[in-house]
Amino acid sequence: MLKYNQLRVGRYNLLGKIRYNSQPPQRQQPLYSRLSNALLVVYDQEGKRLGVLENADDPILEQEIGSVDTLTFSLPYNDPKREYIQNENIIEVVNQRYFVRDVSKVRAGGRLELVVYCEATWYDLQYTEPMKVWSWQDATPEQIMADILDGTGWTVGRVEVTERRNLQLEEGLTNRLKALRELPNVFTGELWFNTSNNTVDFLRPEGRDSGASIVYRKNMKEIEVNYSTKNLVTKLYLYGKNNMTIEDAHPEGLPYIENHQYTAKKKVLIVKDERFTNPFHLYERGLYALSILSRPTASYVMKVADLSRLSGLSHEQFALGDNVFVYDKELGINEKKRIVRWKYNIKKPWESEVELERPQPTLSDLLSGVQEAAPVLESEDTVDRQDLLNLSVFNYLMNSRADDGFNYWTNNGWEIDPVNGYSGNASFKATAEEGKIKTLKQIVYPSHRDSYSISMRVATENLQVGTGKVGVYIRIKYADGTEDEPIWISLAGEA
Repeated sequence: MLKYNQLRVGRYNLLGKIRYNSQPPQRQQPLYSRLSNALLVVYDQEGKRLGVLENADDPILEQEIGSVDTLTFSLPYNDPKREYIQNENIIEVVNQRYFVRDVSKVRAGGRLELVVYCEATWYDLQYTEPMKVWSWQDATPEQIMADILDGTGWTVGRVEVTERRNLQLEEGLTNRLKALRELPNVFTGELWFNTSNNTVDFLRPEGRDSGASIVYRKNMKEIEVNYSTKNLVTKLYLYGKNNMTIEDAHPEGLPYIENHQYTAKKKVLIVKDERFTNPFHLYERGLYALSILSRPTASYVMKVADLSRLSGLSHEQFALGDNVFVYDKELGINEKKRIVRWKYNIKKPWESEVELERPQPTLSDLLSGVQEAAPVLESEDTVDRQDLLNLSVFNYLMNSRADDGFNYWTNNGWEIDPVNGYSGNASFKATAEEGKIKTLKQIVYPSHRDSYSISMRVATENLQVGTGKVGVYIRIKYADGTEDEPIWISLAGEA
């Protein structure tokens, strides 16, 4: 017996199985392409465009590279589009998107208005679920960023930095944004958040040469230039953990370094930083720090006009991160500087304020390459889990002081001496035995320098070698499989 169209056998057009128009709406194209005089566009939380805020007043973008990105504006209280200004709705400025975070009703001078504060959509990365990956071995920034962003709706964009690091996240960390913003302290790069497509770039800190010039009486209204030698230093005494000096690393065995690039005056500073346990690291970072501290600091804050919308002046357009020429004949200024922070008045671009270059970093920043706040990302080969120094390209060896036993090493016959350490408590020790070879080996993966230094502290007093030999054996192997001739560094003067 034939049976037709039984619903339990053949089912048609059940909405639970076939869904129509179930995909979220595609993000609409921005209405404006140039920041100067662009109007604000408001969307609901689902991304539906609600309208253009043509009556928004004093729309000001405050931005700093990789740090601050906010928008403020006001709207007349009787504006018919006031109903669209709801918390967590989206405001679009050209191709940048912001969440409405604070809405205040203000009466000023007889006028009632809404005052609105917005944050870039990437700020919400700090409120995402905890990460699944907590540590990385020999990883690039792109790999680390991909793990940090996994599951957030954001992805990795363009990455120009290719160095590798061994990193570990602070235990219990849940703030992905905080982790991302520590990357510039570990690698040499800058974070750029693209809110138009939810991607994050990590670029070399090199500004685009915009070709724009900021010239007094043309597009510069005010300028404040400050040159200061209040914190200038020409001679630096450096001490690390347990009063370790740099004498072992200094070519002349001195406990200090000097730099008189600006003045012959002797201005001495004595610094102790407990994070440093390696004199060679302290010496290298000290040289870099003194190269900055031994010259005057300079800062530029200017009120400028964006003239790029005027006929024939489109080449005068500039943006955050761009290099611009600054010229003031009376002040004797003719320099190329980079815009690192600005307050850009979208409606009145002639009232914008830009800041060129960054404020002088602290000595602690210069020595360690991190900010004063406790670091989030730490190298797995650090001694006290606060020292990002070992992320320096000058040290690829892991567990170089035997603090963690033989971890990271391939051991054949060596021992741990828990008492006779140099910069710490422990060290590696080998006792010779007739007819036996004892080795301690570690493979490292440097990739971005043409030359490397080998440094170590070895106790060779009263060492006598018969027919054997004591030293360091170095093999260099390249990615294509080829190798250089092995290098032998003798530590005992054997034949």
